[in-house]
Amino acid sequence: MSKKAFDISKASVSETTTVDLSGPDGEELHNDEGQRLSITVYGPGSKVFQKAQNEKNRAILEQVRKGKKKLGSYAQRELDADFLAEITVSFNGFAYRPEEYETGREMYKAAYLDYSIGYIADQVNSEAGDWANFTKA
Repeated sequence: MSKKAFDISKASVSETTTVDLSGPDGEELHNDEGQRLSITVYGPGSKVFQKAQNEKNRAILEQVRKGKKKLGSYAQRELDADFLAEITVSFNGFAYRPEEYETGREMYKAAYLDYSIGYIADQVNSEAGDWANFTKA
């Protein structure tokens, strides 16, 4: 009698996770109704994340082919914002300049480019790249 092999697919990760946001002081961010602010993102185990990562890598390689050894700070920030906007599913409990942007990719990118709230992009970038944040409970 042979022992049944362990099905490794049982260790797969979720496609998305929710990143709870904190302010630059480390305190939790809440809206006026007391709801915790968060951002839902696709993770490294999703096709959306892989496609966005490939697009970012392609853009970097294109710059190298053009003879640039290093991207300028704005160009790098633009690439990062594009990547984060692509993997963002939703802003939860908040919007970014709703009088200027409707929900969606354009709003996400604008928020990630805003230096005054750059700590949000940093948090999302850090959390989205960590496989552990996408483990199934």
